[in-house]
Amino acid sequence: MEDLPELMPLLTVVAGPMRGASFRLSVVPQVIGRSARVDIVVDDPHLSRRHASVRLAGDGVALEDLGSTNGTWLNDRRVDGTEQLCDGDVVRLGRTELRFFDPGLARTEPVGLWLGTGRRDRRPTLPLPIAARV
Repeated sequence: MEDLPELMPLLTVVAGPMRGASFRLSVVPQVIGRSARVDIVVDDPHLSRRHASVRLAGDGVALEDLGSTNGTWLNDRRVDGTEQLCDGDVVRLGRTELRFFDPGLARTEPVGLWLGTGRRDRRPTLPLPIAARV
């Protein structure tokens, strides 16, 4: 899967100061927080410096709160310990919401995900014909 980064799970900011930013997950555990020294830096003053971590586990992606002050929330439920993420889950850290997308289990579709190997400079659809003027 690492040969095709498009197939790696993705966290996309859907609400908060960094709306629209996306982060590809990897086999290496990644720490999320506001410190410049973490793997996924989120510019939100309501996050701890080392807020939570995500890691690929044998059967999916695991989310863990790292003792943050404001907590880590998964689908409006506070995370205690480690939780498995499912495609479409919403993770809330401070005032930032991230949507989890896993192409291997996809029930949702992120905007702009393209898995083909063909040319990208060509339109995938044909233009509509223009009606003749009378």
